[in-house]
Amino acid sequence: MPVIDHDMIFPAEPDEVFALIRRVDEFPRYADAVESVTPLNDTTYRWKVRANGMVFSWDVAIIEEEPPHRLTWKSLSGIRNTGRYRLSSVPGGTRVKLSIEYHLHNRLLDKTVGRAARPLVHHISGQAFERVRRALIEDQAQNTSAQTGNTETPRQH
Repeated sequence: MPVIDHDMIFPAEPDEVFALIRRVDEFPRYADAVESVTPLNDTTYRWKVRANGMVFSWDVAIIEEEPPHRLTWKSLSGIRNTGRYRLSSVPGGTRVKLSIEYHLHNRLLDKTVGRAARPLVHHISGQAFERVRRALIEDQAQNTSAQTGNTETPRQH
């Protein structure tokens, strides 16, 4: 199975980062290709992704949840995939390691779709990581402003 790994440090405590990751249905805010994530119950979600003019849909179940250290899922339909977030406290925040494995059902798909899938999944997960990191920075800046009595919104440079 092909594996895609990401590793990033987020400027927040593990509890805060885990809470953002666990809000799975908000993932479309963080990745342009993700059209929707619909909760089917507390641990199962239907993902809809648009890529290269095609729409892909699959159901995913969270199979292991150990806040704030680990969240693991596997697909129940569509392209077979599993993934894991591992969080650890580091100086300056939280290190998040994301690992996604996927399997295309036959060699022809693996050679054709697989070539496009790997960069696409890498792009989506990388974009989501960066946007979550940015959201955490903005939240911290707003919280700091509120604590100091400054009501002015911080500016991006």
